[in-house]
Amino acid sequence: MNDNPSQIADYLVEQHGVDGALDTVRDGIAGVHASGDNYRLSVWREVRRALKDKRDAAGNDEAAAI
Repeated sequence: MNDNPSQIADYLVEQHGVDGALDTVRDGIAGVHASGDNYRLSVWREVRRALKDKRDAAGNDEAAAI
């Protein structure tokens, strides 16, 4: 898999669900932050943003259905 945050986010959601994916990203950010790898840190942060956007969009869809 390449470093495409959207693809990574989709994969993590398939594997762990949205909440589990966010937990995985938190762990990834913590690990990479400690290593000082700024590129990988930025990828993880973009993945987190993509996951939050997906979660917010799903919340808006549920609210519209009510």
